[in-house]
Amino acid sequence: MPVFDAIITVDNMNTHRLSAFLAVFAFAAVSGRGEETITRIALGSCANQNRDQPVWEAIAAEDPQLFLFLGDNVYADTEDRDEMRAAYEKLEQKPGFRALRAMCPVIGVWDDHDYGVNDGGADYPAKEMAEEEFHRFFRTPDDAPSRKRPGTYDVRYFGEGDRRLQVILLDTRYFRGPLKKLPVRGPDGPYERQTDPAVTMLGDAQWRWLAKTLRQPAGMRIILSSIQVIPEDHRWELWQNLPHERARLFRLLKEAETGPVIFLSGDRHMGEISELPASDPLSPGFPVYELTSSGLTNAGGGRRGEPNRHRVSPTNFQKRNFGMVRIDWENRIATLELRDVEGNLADSYEAKW
Repeated sequence: MPVFDAIITVDNMNTHRLSAFLAVFAFAAVSGRGEETITRIALGSCANQNRDQPVWEAIAAEDPQLFLFLGDNVYADTEDRDEMRAAYEKLEQKPGFRALRAMCPVIGVWDDHDYGVNDGGADYPAKEMAEEEFHRFFRTPDDAPSRKRPGTYDVRYFGEGDRRLQVILLDTRYFRGPLKKLPVRGPDGPYERQTDPAVTMLGDAQWRWLAKTLRQPAGMRIILSSIQVIPEDHRWELWQNLPHERARLFRLLKEAETGPVIFLSGDRHMGEISELPASDPLSPGFPVYELTSSGLTNAGGGRRGEPNRHRVSPTNFQKRNFGMVRIDWENRIATLELRDVEGNLADSYEAKW
């Protein structure tokens, strides 16, 4: 159900009934409690609100039923509420984005620049304010569980029965412990692996919630993580910076017997598709895929062909891009796509489950 701006002329209509209707309408639109079977999902990240954003027209042309923001949805590196709100409002006023928001639900996760600080984690002092502004922009209902606890993590469901889609929204910022820097920054990033088992990515409460959520029935599972999950070779931000937490995540998939999972990530200012092979020591015993799409306005991250032993793309795509997930429920195939800002297909891969 779409969310849109409307002008309504009220004559004899009971205004209390009208207000109640609009409240229910808005909640249904953002809560992800829809009966519609989802077959077309658009996604993207890294959208600098101070730049032109022609990409929304190409995204709308794909007629998505859902749009997933993967983080850096705005660039608001600040502890000032007014500045952060102004960044979101500038995005909100982009004609292309407004048109997309009128077409389909828009939900997402945050990354560092919409959290408020580059590569930020649990020690960011303005994270409570940032969370309030996040919920305000994404129109999270006041009574939603994610409004009542620290962190933005959440889950949405679309469709019914064996075509029920579970979309898990992870928060990789609010609770994340300190990263460990290399003595000298290398060509593939500044971070060393942090092996202290006490350093967490998700925090205890979010881990417990995730373990429970993964056991809920679903015909397909998509998990949003602002930073990359499957790649493990570069030294920028990714789950492998905390290798014990990455191992815990894959172990949790195995314990919950989730079946094949698709991760969606952003952050990197480039795009690529990865698959964790069954031969990998951390494999949960079923396919795990990842589509990284970054960014809508920012591109050129990393090095062309930077190391990624799990990449199934010919190479990393370093131009501006967005992603698509096209679900064929009958044949149990999800086609993962990268497209440039004009909508041209740059890469695709069939994920089977």
